[in-house]
Amino acid sequence: MNNTILKNFWSSLQSKHLSNKKKGVYGYMWKTGMKIILIYMAVMIPATLIGKYVIDFDVVFNFITTRFKDWFVFTIFLLSESLLGMIPPDFFVIWSAKFGSPLFIVTILGILSYIGGAISYYIGFMLLKRRRIKAYSERVFEKYIGMVRKWGGAFIVISALFPFSPFSMVVIAVSLFKYPFRLYLIYGLSRIARFFIQGVFYVHILNLNSHVSGLL
Repeated sequence: MNNTILKNFWSSLQSKHLSNKKKGVYGYMWKTGMKIILIYMAVMIPATLIGKYVIDFDVVFNFITTRFKDWFVFTIFLLSESLLGMIPPDFFVIWSAKFGSPLFIVTILGILSYIGGAISYYIGFMLLKRRRIKAYSERVFEKYIGMVRKWGGAFIVISALFPFSPFSMVVIAVSLFKYPFRLYLIYGLSRIARFFIQGVFYVHILNLNSHVSGLL
């Protein structure tokens, strides 16, 4: 029986892989990943030069890490991730560098973002109950709904991992499309991985915690 379950699971994975390949999911992810790398390079190289010759980034980090109470920052982040992703998550990942275990904090941020996505799904569910608002929302989120229709869970994973589309907006579109909530909960877990990866990039590769540790 175990062999049958494994064969069915493997067959399902192969079928999904072929479907994603046919739909161009992997090509889109590759192109998006390359764009992100180029954008980060385009942003970080000038930022490094500006930090060296123009702006004292230690002052900026000091403002970010000491201005607000921790619980307040977590609350603002959850609200942002629930309501259309109003604030770029990068600011919160930078803020995590003030802690002794920043990767633990970015994991918490990932979990909060995941919860925020569930709240966004509920918002979309509530919009469906109001006919006029539903019609307007479907026009606003038409692009994302089309992507969900085409790629399904793969688009949720892409949106969770890559920063080009506000995750909250995508999840609202997922809800408007009436995509099963239980499947969102599965695919949406990749959102937590996104914050951990970004934390490794910012805190360890860019070594932001060395800027912060000398200020606290």
